Amino acid sequence: MSQTAIRLSETYAIAQTQRNALAKASHVFGHEQPSPDELGGYFEFSDWRDKPVDVANFLGRWTFLYFGYSRCQGSCRMAAPMIANAARLLREQGFAAKATFVDIESTPMGAPEMINAKHGHGKNWPKRFAMAELYAGQAGNLELLTGNRAQIAKATAAFHVLREHVPPRPDEKDMSINHSSLVYIIGPDTLVAGYGYHDASSEVLVDLVKQLDGAKRKKVDLTAVRRRYVRGACGE
Repeated sequence: MSQTAIRLSETYAIAQTQRNALAKASHVFGHEQPSPDELGGYFEFSDWRDKPVDVANFLGRWTFLYFGYSRCQGSCRMAAPMIANAARLLREQGFAAKATFVDIESTPMGAPEMINAKHGHGKNWPKRFAMAELYAGQAGNLELLTGNRAQIAKATAAFHVLREHVPPRPDEKDMSINHSSLVYIIGPDTLVAGYGYHDASSEVLVDLVKQLDGAKRKKVDLTAVRRRYVRGACGE
C-alpha cells in the first residue's frame, strides 16, 4: 500500500524510529516540509454562510484542517471526504473531533452577485455555490470556512500554505489555484500536532490521533507560539 509522509510535532513523546517510519513516503510532493512546531496560531475566518469564526471554534477537540478551494477538481476532492470520514470515525469512538476545509479563493462573500462577461472573475456566486455543494456532499461532517483577502493571507502565512493563481483547468472557470496539500492535525489546545498529505487514508489519521491523544507531551513554549501568531497575523 502506498504511504504518504507524516510529520509530528517534536513536543510529543513519540519514538524516533516511529517518526522515521511515518516520514517515509512513496509519493514525494514538491514543496518544503516545515516543522509542525513552526506552523499555526491564526484562526480568524468566516463560515460558508459568512458568520465570523475565531480560535474558540477549534478549542477542545482534534481538528483535521485543510486549505484548498471548493471549485478545485484535484487534490481537494480527495482531501475533503477523507478528513470528513476520519473525524466521523473518531467521534464514533468517543473522541471530540471535526474536519475543517478552508477555501483560499479570495473572492468576496456577502450576498450572491450575478456574473457578467466583463468582470466574471470578481463575482462570488461560483465560490458560494461550490462551498454549499461541498458542505452538502459531506452530510454535515465537514466544516466549510473562508475569509476576506486579509484573513486568507494571514492564515496561509501562518500555516505556510503555498498558492498561486493559474489558468483554469478542465471543469473550472476563470482561474485555478495551485496550492500545497497538507492536512494539518490540530490538537485540542489549537497547536499543530502534525501533518500529512491529501493522499493519506482516514484510518491512518484516526490511528495517529488516538496515539497522540495518549502520548506524553513536553511543555509547549507559548512565547514561541505567540511569535508565530504575530508573524502569521502580519502576513510575513
